[in-house]
Amino acid sequence: MLYGNEESEGKKKMKTRVKWVDGKQFVGINERNSGIVIDSLVEVGGEGIGFRPTELLLTALAGCTAADVISILQKKRQNVTDFSVEVEGTQRESYPQAFEEIKLTYKVKGENIDKAAVERAIQLSEEKYCSVRATLEGNPRITHTYEIED
Repeated sequence: MLYGNEESEGKKKMKTRVKWVDGKQFVGINERNSGIVIDSLVEVGGEGIGFRPTELLLTALAGCTAADVISILQKKRQNVTDFSVEVEGTQRESYPQAFEEIKLTYKVKGENIDKAAVERAIQLSEEKYCSVRATLEGNPRITHTYEIED
């Protein structure tokens, strides 16, 4: 398997890759061969038609917690008819333009939704289940290698 999940020593490994298309445009490809377009803003030489990497980071956080929260609410038998998570990140102006603040807004719609159930689902996602949030707070060790081909 070229890209995928593998288990070793009790740890789960996951691989994806990013392939250059042209200019500042790339395609991210996961282990199931699904793709997503990654691009830069027009102002910095991109075509502006794909996600910027920082948008992907925010989307990954929102998607991770959304999956947790909706799953928990369904298990608590909450009658959710519509659900979304909006995420807003504030980056510093100087490089590297790291996020200084990220705000999540959960929007839950349904019949007789229990406020305590929603609060508990969000808490469980934030404190126990959402791996993206844990990674953002945990400062993972990042290493690199490179290959040059002729």
